[in-house]
Amino acid sequence: MKVEKVNLNISSAQYQAQKPVYRLSSQPDQTSFKGNISQSVIEKEINALNTPVLRGINKLKSNIGELQDICINALGTGLLAPIFIKYNPLSKTDEDTRTYSAWRQPVSAVLAVATQGTITIPFVKCINSMANTGWFDEECNMTPFKDKNYVEKMMKKLHPEMTKKQLTDKVNEFIENQDKELINGIKKENTVFYNFRNVPDPKKMDENKYKDLLRKTVDDMIKDEKEQLERCDKTKLPKRVERSEFYRTHYDESKSLLEEMSEKINNTEKVSDIKSYLKNKYKALKANKANKHLLDIISETKDLANAGKSDMAEKVNKMLGHVEKYKGFTSREAVAAEVQKSIASRVTEHKDTIKFLEDVQKAITDGKTASEIETMFTQKVKQLKEAGKEFRLADKVFSEEVASKLKTITKKHIEGVKRISTLVVALAMLPITCSLLNWIYPRFMDAVFPNLSNKKHGNEAKELVEKATKNSEVK
Repeated sequence: MKVEKVNLNISSAQYQAQKPVYRLSSQPDQTSFKGNISQSVIEKEINALNTPVLRGINKLKSNIGELQDICINALGTGLLAPIFIKYNPLSKTDEDTRTYSAWRQPVSAVLAVATQGTITIPFVKCINSMANTGWFDEECNMTPFKDKNYVEKMMKKLHPEMTKKQLTDKVNEFIENQDKELINGIKKENTVFYNFRNVPDPKKMDENKYKDLLRKTVDDMIKDEKEQLERCDKTKLPKRVERSEFYRTHYDESKSLLEEMSEKINNTEKVSDIKSYLKNKYKALKANKANKHLLDIISETKDLANAGKSDMAEKVNKMLGHVEKYKGFTSREAVAAEVQKSIASRVTEHKDTIKFLEDVQKAITDGKTASEIETMFTQKVKQLKEAGKEFRLADKVFSEEVASKLKTITKKHIEGVKRISTLVVALAMLPITCSLLNWIYPRFMDAVFPNLSNKKHGNEAKELVEKATKNSEVK
């Protein structure tokens, strides 16, 4: 397949893209099925929000999640179990015996991590490598969207002369190209192409599985709309009225804060810096005993940090619109009536969107291609625009949604394979672990705790036997 080069001007750890400017004034509706920022770049930006510890945990989870299970079990075995054994009030054995037994648990835990972990880590890496190179069938085949870790290793082997920055750029370029190729295949060929080991040419995805993928993609959209519709139905009218009334009666305060937030978001590159600003702003306002609604404005925006900068800016822009909207109202009653009308309109929008998505489902069943479905989206946007309305899913790119769903499903299948495979490996290692424990534990106790070791207890037992023999001879 031909891979077209994508020029995103990616440099180092940041991408150079035109900064979106969010203004209060309404912009003309421009629907385009072309993504400006790739998923890989967004994931990179979101991951930068996490602390080093959280990033480490996420890396561990994505690469060797099964080892975490072993470590957690070992932690319970090594730390908690000994306490219950030593201080068991129901036990009739003496304290030394309980202590001796308790020490067996930490030794067992260390051996479990050492033996099972040593096998699990390379085993998981092997599964990842096989998934990226086409050893598995479609359910676990990642050849259309090789993961970043695999691409990095591949590029290091192909280009050992490159600097770290050059490798980073090369990896990003490769991922952008493969993502574009995947989306183009869905849009133009109405399929997904897989590579398999020892098979020279790419193969198309099974037709029934592909249709099922399209249906699942739309199912997710419908589910999301229904959840939002349910939230609208459960929206507490008094709470919405209180916020809108606050905008009306505290216009200057609300507008000043939101404009400051908007300027900061638009002029700040890193989302982590925006989040830090909002956190400090919240603390400052709280220290000055600011109105609860002002604090809520900041909290609601900060909560969207993981969704990205654009979502935060959109939220602030939306609240600015509400501030301007309710400025001209003269009474609380008028505000309440408008809020109720707004909620009813939102409910209608959700229901209309769900109806449209159900039509899309029917179109998939009738054999419509992904490209034809994108045309349905475009026509829906045009239809609502002519009626002076906006389509809720105008920013959705169906082929991109399908690609994202495919990645999610495949990764879940691979995680299942890892879980089952590593469980089998761990069970196979149990006899070895037990044998090592029986050999190491007595020697460990002899060396570290000789007073509690089997030597001491063995000598005591010998003395008791000799004493019993003498008593028997006397009798």
